[in-house]
Amino acid sequence: MIIEVYRGDGLREGTPIVEPLLSDEALIHRGVAEMDAHAHPFNRVEMEVVFRPGIRLGQIVEATDPSTAAPYRAKVTGIQITVSEAAIDMRLDLEQPR
Repeated sequence: MIIEVYRGDGLREGTPIVEPLLSDEALIHRGVAEMDAHAHPFNRVEMEVVFRPGIRLGQIVEATDPSTAAPYRAKVTGIQITVSEAAIDMRLDLEQPR
């Protein structure tokens, strides 16, 4: 099965999804996920935050950019935790819709 992919407002053609070993239902779910992931451009933001247990990949968080002071929502795409004798540092990679 081949799923044709169109991005944005439907004018940008994407790479077709071809997976002969997947069922039709799995291909449809994968196609929807691919379209959702590429429907809108994102800003990638790296942010150092106070350590908070429980933050997970894919979670939607609210953050504030110090230069604008306006809060925004973003998806967590990476988590890095560094532990030393003096502190626990946490860095998040975020995807913010433009």
